[in-house]
Amino acid sequence: MPSEAFVRSLSEDAGCRSGFALGEVDIIERLGPDHQFVEEVTARAVVRLASNEYADAVGDLLFALGAARTPGMPPLSRRFLWNVGLEPGEDFDILRLMEIEAVGTEYARRKLARDESHGEILEELRRLLGSDAKTWLPGLLEAIDEEIGVNPFYVRQLAKSELISLEDLFHSEKLPANEGQFFDQRFVDYLDRNPEGLLQMNWRQFEGLAAEWFQRQGYTVELGPGRNDGGVDLRLWKDDVSRSGPPTVIVQCKRYKDKVDRVTVKALYSDLLFEKATGAMVVTTSDISRGSKQDIKAREYPITTANRETVTSWLAEMRTPGRGFLSFDDPPSQ
Repeated sequence: MPSEAFVRSLSEDAGCRSGFALGEVDIIERLGPDHQFVEEVTARAVVRLASNEYADAVGDLLFALGAARTPGMPPLSRRFLWNVGLEPGEDFDILRLMEIEAVGTEYARRKLARDESHGEILEELRRLLGSDAKTWLPGLLEAIDEEIGVNPFYVRQLAKSELISLEDLFHSEKLPANEGQFFDQRFVDYLDRNPEGLLQMNWRQFEGLAAEWFQRQGYTVELGPGRNDGGVDLRLWKDDVSRSGPPTVIVQCKRYKDKVDRVTVKALYSDLLFEKATGAMVVTTSDISRGSKQDIKAREYPITTANRETVTSWLAEMRTPGRGFLSFDDPPSQ
C-alpha cells in the first residue's frame, strides 16, 4: 500500500486503541528508525506487508505508547498461556490450543457485536478447557479482552473528540477537566513505558501527575494554580482531617534535571511552618542535593523526598494492564 495509506491506517488503528491522536511524526518517532517499515514511510515508498505484519506494526506502536504489554501481535493462545503461567505443550497440546484460539476468537467477535449467542460459545470454551475450566477460564477471558483491545482486526472506533495529543504531555499546561482527575491515564501508561519522558514533560503536567498519585493514595488534594502559588504546589489532607484546618502535608514539585538545592528545601520548611502542616515533601525528577539531605537530617526538618526512582515506581503502580485504551465492553462510537 502507499506509505500515506499505511500511516493513516496506523494512525486510526493504534490511535483508537491508545486514545492518542497520532500524526506521521508521532508514529515514526515511537516506532524508531530501526523499525522495518519506517524507511519506506520516510522515503514515501510503497509499503509491502502481509496482514500479520500490519498487525505486528500496530502492536509495536501500541507497546511504544504504553497501551500494550508486548510488542507485535502475539496470538490469543500465547496470551492465554502467559496469563496462566504455562509454556506451549504444558497441559495444552498445539491442536487443543488451536481449537481454543478458534473458539475464543469467535467468542470475542460475538461479544463485541453484542450477539446474545456468545454465551453458547462460552460454554464451548468451558468444554474445551475440561475439568480444570474453573482454573483456566479467567486467564482465557483476560486474554480475549486483551486481544480485542489491541488487535486491529476487531473493528473499534473512538470519536476524534475523545483523542488527546501526546504533545500535550510535553507542551500543554492544561490538565483534565474531569472532576476528581488531575492527570490522564493515557499519559501514565505512556510514561511507565517511557520514563525518560519525565524529564521532558511539561512542569504543570508533572504537578498533575503528583496530585493524581496522592489522590489515589486516599488523600484529599488541593492543586495550586501553578503560577504565583507561593511555593506550595499541593496541599494534602488525610481522610480523617478536615480541609478547614492545616494540611497534613504540603508538596513542592520540581521537574529538574539538576538536584534540588538547599535554598529550595529551606524555603519549603518555611512554607511548612507558615501553613502549620505536619510534614512536607519534595517530588522531583532528579533528587535533592547532598547539602539538602544534610540540612534535613541536622535540623530535623519533617521533609521527605520522592525522587525519580520513586516517581517511576508510582507510574508502575498506577498503570493499567496493557489491553488498549478502550475496554472490551465499550460500545462502538456512533
